[in-house]
Order: sequence, then C-alpha cells, then structure tokens
Amino acid sequence: MDLKSVNRAGWASKAEISSPESVADHVFSMCASGMLISDILGLDTEKAMRMILLHDLAESIVGDYMPGQISESQKKKEEDAAMKKILSSLPAKIKRQYAEIWREYLQNKTELSRFVHRIDKLEMALQADRYKSQGHSDKLDQFFESAHKTIDSQDDILKDILKALNRSASKRN
Repeated sequence: MDLKSVNRAGWASKAEISSPESVADHVFSMCASGMLISDILGLDTEKAMRMILLHDLAESIVGDYMPGQISESQKKKEEDAAMKKILSSLPAKIKRQYAEIWREYLQNKTELSRFVHRIDKLEMALQADRYKSQGHSDKLDQFFESAHKTIDSQDDILKDILKALNRSASKRN
C-alpha cells in the first residue's frame, strides 16, 4: 500500500465525505504550508520537512486509524513495527536519523515537533475549509474546533490563518 491509496479516515467517517483526501495529499499540503511558515518563523525547515514527510509514513502499512478506533498502545505497537519495516532497508546512518526524527515527532516535546503537530491541525482546518467551499456538510465544524484547540497563542501566524478561514467560511454561509 502507498500513502496515495490510503484515504484519511476521519473525513469519510465523521464528515461523510465520499471521496476524501489521501494521506499523501495531506502530507503534501502540510509540507507546503509547513515550509513557508517554518521559514517565516526561523525554524529548522529542513528538519521540519523531514518530520512532516515521516509523521504518517507508517500509515502506508497500517492504514489511517481515527482516534479511539484502536487503543493508543496497539496503535503505537503497529506503527513502530511498520516504521521498522519501512526503514529497515535504508543505510544505518539514515535509518537512525529518520527513526530519531519520527520518535521526536511522536514524543511531541520539542519546539519543532510541537510546530509540526500544529501544522498537522492547520492542514486539517484548511482541508475542512476546502470541503465546506465544495458544499459539504456542516459536520466540518468539529475539525475547525479541533484545530483551534491545538493552535495556541504562541503561533500568531497560525491563529491568523485560522481566523481568515473562519471569516471565509462565514461569508459562504
């Protein structure tokens, strides 16, 4: 399986989108916005791009689980095994580097990993806005609410983007 053929499960299940974006679509959109915003904020953009590209890579084997679909410990176990398999054929130095970046993302303790988590939520809100502009259901509000909960006051640029999305969505209603 590849990420282009793994659909984002939440859109189909929670918002009843019949042909949702793929995980690859999601990751590409995260890269585009993450690169620009990381550069604006003066973060380590190269590492941020690696982290974004790696953050959902295990889903190419295990699929896209929604929160609560399986236990966190089972998800971690499956994704760890998948990442080991994916990285197994890489040269040792690169395998180690990618595994460290992926673990850093999962632990969500560094400034950069927290930034990537917020970009993940921002992309979700951007996608919800796309679906809303296409006339999809009002079940999309939960995705905007989730993004607002994650993006904190430190990220003025991300908050400004969310506010602009809200204004845009309000004009369409």
